[in-house]
Amino acid sequence: MTLWKRENITTEQVLNVYARPIEDRYPADQVIAAETSAPIKVVWAAMWREEDAGHLDYGSNLRGGWLTDKGKRTLAELKGQGDE
Repeated sequence: MTLWKRENITTEQVLNVYARPIEDRYPADQVIAAETSAPIKVVWAAMWREEDAGHLDYGSNLRGGWLTDKGKRTLAELKGQGDE
């Protein structure tokens, strides 16, 4: 049995989901849970971590949020596509 922590879900995994078109990522918590097999409680902790870091923004619910400019830059850096 895996003892899940939010650190088991990387920033890149979360931001990759939010970078997709809304129809491919809503609800984001369910998509992340399906892709990582993590419990939903841990998925939410990882999503809030990224929101706290300024990578995500949302209207009424984080499940339908989007990447901020900072989130887009961070994802590009993580993928090795940042400004050099």
